[in-house]
Amino acid sequence: MSKTVIILAGLAMGAALPTSAIAHGTMELPVSRVLNCYNEGAESPKSGGCKAARAVGGAQQFYDWNGVRQGGANGDHKAVVADGMLCSGGSSLFRGLDLPRGDWQQTSIVPTPAGDYTFVWRATARHATQYFKYYITRDGWDPSKALAWSDLEEFASVPGSSATNEGGRYRMNVRLPAGKKGSHIIYSVWQRNDSPEAFYACADVKFPGDGVAAPSAGWEDQGPLVAAGDLAAGTRLTFRVMDASGRDIAKHTVDVVAGRTGADAWAFQLAQKVNAESHVFRIGELQSRNGVANVVPQTSATQNRVYLGKGYEGYKFEVDKEAPSSGNGATGNSGNAGAKGGMPWAENVSYEIGQVVTYNGRRYACRQRHTAWAGAGWTPAATPALWRIVR
Repeated sequence: MSKTVIILAGLAMGAALPTSAIAHGTMELPVSRVLNCYNEGAESPKSGGCKAARAVGGAQQFYDWNGVRQGGANGDHKAVVADGMLCSGGSSLFRGLDLPRGDWQQTSIVPTPAGDYTFVWRATARHATQYFKYYITRDGWDPSKALAWSDLEEFASVPGSSATNEGGRYRMNVRLPAGKKGSHIIYSVWQRNDSPEAFYACADVKFPGDGVAAPSAGWEDQGPLVAAGDLAAGTRLTFRVMDASGRDIAKHTVDVVAGRTGADAWAFQLAQKVNAESHVFRIGELQSRNGVANVVPQTSATQNRVYLGKGYEGYKFEVDKEAPSSGNGATGNSGNAGAKGGMPWAENVSYEIGQVVTYNGRRYACRQRHTAWAGAGWTPAATPALWRIVR
C-alpha cells in the first residue's frame, strides 16, 4: 500500500509559513473567509462560497490569504475600506470575498460562562501592533447584501501589548456581546503601530447553542479537518496523535468501504471513530445545548473541525492515507502528482497538502498548501513547517 500524509490542521501542527513572506496575516480563529478558502484548496475549493469567490476573483486571492490590507489606513478604516468591500479590505484583488452568500463556511462559537472567546490572528511577518479591533453584525442585519459598516457594532479593541504572541500567532481572550444567536459575521482589524498599514478579516460564524452558557467547553479549536476529495474503497485512514514531544501515543484507523467513499462520508466516519476512542481530540461541530458543550461529527467535507482537549497543550495530529493494493502486486497511487517516486521540488510551483517531491535525494510530503516563491528559500530541507520527510 502506498502511504502519504493527506490532511493537517495548521493550529494543531503549530506551524506557520516562514516569516520572510511578503504579506502578513489574517484571522485564524474564527477562520477568515480567505484562509478557509485557501485551506479548502485554492484551485478547487469545496464550499459554495469559496467556489463562487474563485469564479469571480480567481485562485490567487486565496494564495495571498495574508495580504488583505490597506497600506495607508492609519486607523481611519472607514475612509480606506468602502461599504460593500469590507471582506476584501477595500481591494479589488480580493473581490470574491465580498460576495453576500449563505454558503460561506462557518465557525461555531460557544463562549465561556463569562462570555469570552479566544481569538487568534496568524502572522507570517511580525509587526508592532497598535490594536486588534473586533466587530460583529447587528441582530437583524441583511445577509443578502454585501457587508457595510452600518451592519456592524464594535465589541472589543485589544491593545497589542495584551495579545500573546505564540510562534507567529497572536492570541487574545475577548468578551463577546451577550445574547448572540444564529449566523453572524465577525469583522476584525489589525492595525500596525510601526506603520499606517492595517489588515482586515471577515469570519463567518454561528452561535449554535440555545443561549445557555456551557460551564466549560473543554475543547480548543485546532482548525479544519480537510477532506480533500473522494477516496477509493479499501483506503485506510489513520488519525495519529502525537504528544508535545512529537511521540506517537495513539492511532485511530478506519477503512473506507464501498458506498462511503465520498469526502463527506469518510470525514464523518473518521470523526465518529476519533470521538469514540480519543480522550485528546474530537472532530466535528462544536455545539451547546442545555449548558453542555459537545463536538458533533458532521456528514460534510468542510464542516468538521478538530478540537484539542484542555490539558493537552502542544499535542498534534496527522491523518495518513494508505491506498488499497491495485490487485496486481503493485500499490495504488495516492492521487497526488508524483506520489510514488516524487517529482523534483522546484521554485515558483504551488504545492498541495500530501504532494510528494524529491529534494537532494530525499522524499518529502507537503504539510501546508503554498507556493514556493523564487528566492524565498522555502526548500523542503529548510522548512519543516511546510514539508515532512517521507521514510
